[in-house]
Amino acid sequence: MGRLFNRDRLLFRTHQPPFRTPEWAVGALVEQEGTLYRITRWVESPPIALERGGSVHEWEVMGRKASGSEVQEELAKGAQSLLRGEGAEQP
Repeated sequence: MGRLFNRDRLLFRTHQPPFRTPEWAVGALVEQEGTLYRITRWVESPPIALERGGSVHEWEVMGRKASGSEVQEELAKGAQSLLRGEGAEQP
């Protein structure tokens, strides 16, 4: 059963490339259907042909279910960042 817990699965597909979506970087936590997942990798698919001509790129974002300790660690990092004032706009 432990092996199934750590298996990658397809989280979603996107037409946005990895460099335009830092919130989905490898290692980031994302919520899907009430469950937190750690993004493990991006897989580029072949371009998809459009009906009216041309094509678009598509990527599959893969991840695995995050453990309780991973979630706690991320929450602690976020709390420390807030306490230090990181991310807040300075006048």
